Amino acid sequence: AAPVLLSQGSPTTASSTEGPFAASNAVDGNSGTRWSSAFSDPQWIRIDLGSPAALSRVELAWEAAYAKSYRIELSTNGTTWTSAYSTTTGQGGNETLTVSGEARYVRLTGTQRATGYG
Repeated sequence: AAPVLLSQGSPTTASSTEGPFAASNAVDGNSGTRWSSAFSDPQWIRIDLGSPAALSRVELAWEAAYAKSYRIELSTNGTTWTSAYSTTTGQGGNETLTVSGEARYVRLTGTQRATGYG
């Protein structure tokens, strides 16, 4: 069966927002919009999938600004987090990450940016 995109249109929260680039833009299905954080580290974005789901991958579409070091964390309750993926050598562009776990919430935390931008 084809993978199901669970995040599109889901409620999002973020540690910060820069300009008009709201966290909800990250899951709106429009490649012309984006979320941008404040220009400091660390920063995070959290997606509420609405109910727990078995996850097998996370897809990221970075713009010119991207995280060199970041982690993907999963949670069923939004309080207790489990690490699902971590890197210190992020390349930007489109990334498909293999994860495994059941989660209602998915959080990306950028710990070191590759550029000075959000």
